[in-house]
Amino acid sequence: MEFSEKKRMQLEAKVLSYKFREKDADERKTYDEVFDHKTLMTLYSMMSKNTFDIIDFPLATGKEGNVFRADTKDGKHLAVKIYRVSNSTFKNIQKYIVGDQRFKSVGKNHRRGIYLWAQKEFRNLERMHGGGISVPKPIACSNNVVVMEYIGTETTPAKHLKDVELADPVKVYEKIHADILTMYQDVGLVHADLSEYNILMRQAESESASTGGQPVEEPIIIDVGQAVLKNHPMADEFLERDITNIARFFTKKGVELDVEKLIAEVKGE
Repeated sequence: MEFSEKKRMQLEAKVLSYKFREKDADERKTYDEVFDHKTLMTLYSMMSKNTFDIIDFPLATGKEGNVFRADTKDGKHLAVKIYRVSNSTFKNIQKYIVGDQRFKSVGKNHRRGIYLWAQKEFRNLERMHGGGISVPKPIACSNNVVVMEYIGTETTPAKHLKDVELADPVKVYEKIHADILTMYQDVGLVHADLSEYNILMRQAESESASTGGQPVEEPIIIDVGQAVLKNHPMADEFLERDITNIARFFTKKGVELDVEKLIAEVKGE
């Protein structure tokens, strides 16, 4: 398909409704890295299929990509994660894919590696969500773009666990631990990078009188692209690291935990 500069600019204007009013050199560089030619075409294809209608504004910026809020035609909010194909921080993804029976080796094709990584995140989300684990509901995936449930309010995205003052750390920990256990024993996956940095806290007003109308703190696990099957050669190492990270965080919140016992419990030993 011929993609002229005029066509590119028209597409850019349609897709990027949040566009910067003024762009300095760094903003322009980031902008161009995220929205390269093929990514714009991928977004346009998704819009043509009514996956979403417009992209509102950025939610998060990471080393590998950016997350934006998008709206459907009926006003529903979604999260659109775009992996930067030009980014060079994917040198270590091979260890999360080699040994995973669901995927072939990345090889030396960088773009193919990014596309495979996005597909891996989507399939992990499908598997976890289907198993009852608290993760964003997966919506669609194409090339380097993953669309999923938006976690947040009408005006602001949910905060990360690290940025929230918890009303009941024990209950939040118990929910996360239950998800780790279910993820391993029932779903057959290990997150492999779990910490307070990739758990969002969804605030929902409780309808139960027993809570006195206090907000219910629900942890939502995100960033599951690197999650591996439990039979992956490094699964045990990743699992122990995940549990240690979570235990470290909640120990500082006053929750008494025994890491060795927690690891044994999850493994069913």
